Amino acid sequence: MGIKYTGTPKGLEAFLVRPLNKINNNEAYKQFVKADALRITNHFRESIKHYLSSILIDRKNYRAYYGLGISYKAEYEYEKAVDMFEKSIKLSFYQPLAHRELGICYLYLNKPEDALNSLRTSITMDRTDFSAQIQLGIAHEMLEEFEMAAMIYQAIIDNDPNNLDAYTHLSALYMRLEQYMAAGSVFTQMLKINPDFYKAHLGLAICFDKMQNPQRAVHYYKSFMDKKPHSRHCSSVKNRIKKLQNERTAVCTEAAAENKTHLVSL
Repeated sequence: MGIKYTGTPKGLEAFLVRPLNKINNNEAYKQFVKADALRITNHFRESIKHYLSSILIDRKNYRAYYGLGISYKAEYEYEKAVDMFEKSIKLSFYQPLAHRELGICYLYLNKPEDALNSLRTSITMDRTDFSAQIQLGIAHEMLEEFEMAAMIYQAIIDNDPNNLDAYTHLSALYMRLEQYMAAGSVFTQMLKINPDFYKAHLGLAICFDKMQNPQRAVHYYKSFMDKKPHSRHCSSVKNRIKKLQNERTAVCTEAAAENKTHLVSL
């Protein structure tokens, strides 16, 4: 009697399927690597199709969803980015950057409450990510929770005294609230860190201008133009300096006339 190979078709299928899966996985990885390379070099639109090709083959690669989310975000397609970040997080929850980027997209979509949840999760996972903390402050500003936002920016400064981004947001918040003395104090701290930071010079000029101190305002307006001579603001700054100087001249002339009248009357 001969031997019957009743399991041959099944056995052959097993040998055929495994190499095909391996080939597919390799192709998914190649597409993912190519997409990442394009994204890192800021070719976001080109990277999207390669991420999609990778995901079409392998739907369990959370990094592909994350990269695709970043590319959609860079292309201002925030709804799509949110969807990709959520899928990435569902596959692998412990991703502080994914939670942060998801929160930022919610801010762009004007959903600060949703942003708060994502950003808090990100910060819980990585308390050294000051960028996520700044975004948290922005979310509180959008909800008009100004004291909370100011507290967050100040906490960042306390932990990272050279974080100019935190100073910038704190000073802008004080300017928004018309608290020019407080804003001026923050701008002064910024100049101690970087004396050439032109935005701080302009900020101080505006603060002194608002507080009706034209002499100091003119000083900082001029120092701003020295630091940033080709700024698009220079034309309006020059006009403002001229107006302040004319007003000061007019006040001095008026004061001199009053003194002369007073002397004549004596």
